[in-house]
Amino acid sequence: MLLRSLSLFILLFLVAGCTAAKNHTEIAKNSYIKGIVTSISKVNSGYVYTIESTDTSNGKLTSAQGFSSKPCNVGDLVYARLNGAKFDYFAVLVTGFERVQEEPAIIKKHHRTKQNLTVDSVPVVESIEF
Repeated sequence: MLLRSLSLFILLFLVAGCTAAKNHTEIAKNSYIKGIVTSISKVNSGYVYTIESTDTSNGKLTSAQGFSSKPCNVGDLVYARLNGAKFDYFAVLVTGFERVQEEPAIIKKHHRTKQNLTVDSVPVVESIEF
């Protein structure tokens, strides 16, 4: 009896492991990327884009290269789903994203030392006339 329940448990464990592996391959097949377009090459029916990621949370790709018929420019922020060598979903979020970002503010530092301080003397005599 114990042997049957143990073998049943092992069988259920193996079946559950096989289903989990199948879901993992489906996730890897459709991969998402959010990033900046770094290079574009024109082909006869569309464009081949190279994208460098700005957001790698939730298993997004760090970089991708693929085909899409939707036009965009270098430096645009895009969100895309890569399926094989083709982008199934391709959306331009911000055009000219690299140029839009502001530079960090320049903070001017003042170097104050005792040498830079001026000494004001107290007046000894002061006269007021009416």
